[in-house]
Amino acid sequence: MATFVLLHGGMHGGWCYQPLVAELRRRGHDAYAPTLTGHGERSHLQADVTMETHVLDVANLITYEDLDQVVLVGHSMGGVTIPLVAERVRERIGRVVWMASTVLGDGESIAEHYAAPTEWLERAFAPGPDGAPQDPAVILDAFMQDGTPEQRQWTLARLGGVTPPLVVEKGDLTGFLALHIPTGYIVATHDQALPPELCRRFAARLPGCLFAEVDAGHDLMITAPTATADALVAMS
Repeated sequence: MATFVLLHGGMHGGWCYQPLVAELRRRGHDAYAPTLTGHGERSHLQADVTMETHVLDVANLITYEDLDQVVLVGHSMGGVTIPLVAERVRERIGRVVWMASTVLGDGESIAEHYAAPTEWLERAFAPGPDGAPQDPAVILDAFMQDGTPEQRQWTLARLGGVTPPLVVEKGDLTGFLALHIPTGYIVATHDQALPPELCRRFAARLPGCLFAEVDAGHDLMITAPTATADALVAMS
């Protein structure tokens, strides 16, 4: 049995992992999907959120639940947070896996380097009329290209919440790699938010990482939980 801690990205929350958590637990594994402060059911907690808040959200879960040999997974912007969590609780981490996710190089940030790597994300996060937030359906199109109508409706009802720490935090990849924690990377082959060719370049930044591809769009944990579970279990 493996223990997975699954970390979401921007505009998502722990809710996005419900299908994947159910699949992993059905196979006998342990799975947790914390929500970062300021997102999802914790979106009402917006004041004074820092990256330290996000790191503690996850590190405290791992510590207080007394989890060991954790497979720590970060989706999308979650790739910013997982190396920081791994540094904080190094002795409890068995592998760190980026999933359709940004691997920041030294000194890089999403705001300066990867804010809108595709036209899909550019449309999704461009201000609407009079500076109003963009239509949530446009944002959904950037994240989910292969969902059923039911999956799209379920996701659309929950999307929201981007906290500044995820966007402005600068990477320290050299510091993380010095920990010598095993890594992995999962590419979503139909991803229009972070296209596969970009994700393969991110994976190349992780020497010796385990690599897998899932035939799905960006929100693969929702639209393809069985195949995503296959890839994660193989890495565990």
